Amino acid sequence: MKKRIVAMVLLAAFMLTACSTGGESQTSATEGTVTEITESTEATSETSEDTEESETEESTTATTTEMPTVPFEPVEQPEDAVVKEGYHFVWGDEFNGDSLNEKTWTRETHEKGWVNHELQEYKADEKYAYVKNGMLIIQPVKEEKDGQVKYYSGRVNTCDKFTCKYGRIEARIKTPEGKGFLPAFWMLPNRGRWPIGGEIDIMEIVGGQENSVHGTLHFGNPHDMRQGSYTFDDIELSDDFHVYACEWEPGKISFYIDDILFFTESDWFSAPAATLVYDYPAPFNKPFYIIFNVAVGGDWPGDPDEKTKFDKHAQMRVDWVRVYQKDAYDENVTKPNT
Repeated sequence: MKKRIVAMVLLAAFMLTACSTGGESQTSATEGTVTEITESTEATSETSEDTEESETEESTTATTTEMPTVPFEPVEQPEDAVVKEGYHFVWGDEFNGDSLNEKTWTRETHEKGWVNHELQEYKADEKYAYVKNGMLIIQPVKEEKDGQVKYYSGRVNTCDKFTCKYGRIEARIKTPEGKGFLPAFWMLPNRGRWPIGGEIDIMEIVGGQENSVHGTLHFGNPHDMRQGSYTFDDIELSDDFHVYACEWEPGKISFYIDDILFFTESDWFSAPAATLVYDYPAPFNKPFYIIFNVAVGGDWPGDPDEKTKFDKHAQMRVDWVRVYQKDAYDENVTKPNT
């Protein structure tokens, strides 16, 4: 199959780094195109706080690290779990009940335009994030009244309920179809400020470009980022479920779709002040939590158009999310000399 090069420019980034409140068969992947972008890009964070402010916490370096870092409900390993050599199952959610497990998940609430000029309002309502037929469903909604259009959506996280430090984090997801949607499966530090605290975007797909997936790291101060993308020649990711994953180790984070490795990065930094830089591999050396959401409109995907449907085509369906870890991790790593 002939490969083609696809250029992609990231126009917006995410997000807040403290806790926010407020069926179908899996297809195998086919040959595609890998695009890596490593230059920095100006971005808008999902934080209302000033990222210039200095932090006082000191980074630490240990030989090994262990999990978990916060108490969480024990979960049995699913029978169909595929455990890679050297890993063991730690935690997951199969979404098999009839409601979202609030011991694990929190629904977030945020106003329209909270970040990136997005159009949706996130509401802590079952209408926008719920469990049905063994899946977590996030449902964006468009409402028209008196000549005005409003958009609503769901965003859920595991902050203070489940966190992990290193491991393979994966989820089987069917993403929305239509211009203006931005579904995301990602992670933020349980404590920290953006971008100092870092961000791991395991999966983002821009509506209207459903044949491409993006994996991204945000970090720094000033903000910097690294991103890799994978583009299929003959697959629309919104047509079926796919497994999106990252393998997070000290000094290396790798991104996958259906076990296709499409991006690996080791070069990052964390600087809370102009005269202070945390020891590498900060900021990616502390517990992070998991987030699922669907944004509508904004700087990156653009606004929905007349063809965008807010029915089942708008849904992000999460079949399951699972976390695996190695027995120990060696944090005695060196930053690449780039």
